[in-house]
Amino acid sequence: MQTRFNYPTRIIFGQGVIEKVCDELKALGGKRPLIVTDSGLVKTGLPDRLRGILENGGLPTLIFSGVSPNPTDAQADDGAAAYKAHRADSIVAIGGGSALDAGKAVQVRINNHEPMEVYDDNIGGDAKITGALPQLIAIPTTSGTGSEVGRSAVITVAAVHRKVVVFHPKLLPAVALCDPELTYGLPPRITAETGMDALSHSLEAYVAKGYHPMADAIALKGIRMVADNLVKAVENGKDVIARQEMMMASTMGATAFQKGLGVIHSLAHPLSSTAGVSHGLANAIMMPFAIRFNASAAAERAADVAVALRASEASAEGAARAVEALLKKLGLPTRLSAAGVTLKHIEQMIPKAMEDGCHPSNPRACTAADMEALYKAAL
Repeated sequence: MQTRFNYPTRIIFGQGVIEKVCDELKALGGKRPLIVTDSGLVKTGLPDRLRGILENGGLPTLIFSGVSPNPTDAQADDGAAAYKAHRADSIVAIGGGSALDAGKAVQVRINNHEPMEVYDDNIGGDAKITGALPQLIAIPTTSGTGSEVGRSAVITVAAVHRKVVVFHPKLLPAVALCDPELTYGLPPRITAETGMDALSHSLEAYVAKGYHPMADAIALKGIRMVADNLVKAVENGKDVIARQEMMMASTMGATAFQKGLGVIHSLAHPLSSTAGVSHGLANAIMMPFAIRFNASAAAERAADVAVALRASEASAEGAARAVEALLKKLGLPTRLSAAGVTLKHIEQMIPKAMEDGCHPSNPRACTAADMEALYKAAL
């Protein structure tokens, strides 16, 4: 057997590491950064704090905050226009997965001008990203997507009415500054939903097809860390250890899913683009149903997941029940209907789920009938 592994980036982790952003950016040659973030985070003052740190370090900075919870190709173009107007030479993306993905999309748009759907990883779009990408530092403010250590961005493209995964090895941020203090003010609901997103990454990575023992080990540890700390972080947002462990679990989950994801994410992406369900919540609701669906193809791995979740039974059913119990403890919906999804949505989402690039690495092959059955079971 022969295989190759490319594993993530420079990670600086710990309380207060946001203060290191100037040194890190200067080391990369950055002199005029554009901050990419969202309007919600602007209200917290964090982007202004970041701009202050950068400008006090002698780096003229502009904030672009036109990012929505599901970033679009139009927003990437707007960010690229702001980059050029500022005469920027680098990007610092701060926020949740949406802001970090938008930062990467802006990277792409600086010197690559085809319609965004052309860069869809599902059709080999990485080969079309030939223009230079500016340096990017990623600063997560949620513990969920792990986009700070990812080589892709999920962007909603209006022309094709779906989410597109834009991938390129050079989209991996040059530096990830992971500061748990930035998550202390997250509301309980966002903490819960993003934490379940982190769990979905480790869980799907572990059961995904392929040989990657490093990813497997990281994924199992990430599952255990979420099981032990997510409820604590929701109940007490300033629990220093719980916040620290959840941020690390998020980074680990995204590191692990370099191996691959699966049907949970293929089901979740249309739930966001079509039905407006947040990504973390979509993953959370679909997770128990996907675990049961995969049981016949990944029984041993499902048993390992159950043990990592501290389930009472080391089996796929034990893992599914443990996830359902966790959802109830977190106060999250367990059914799609409670998140506003209808049968009409399901009809529209089935083809999009099949087009999604995540399910080919799922341990059990997925048909359109399977996607329909999973959506309806979760309704």
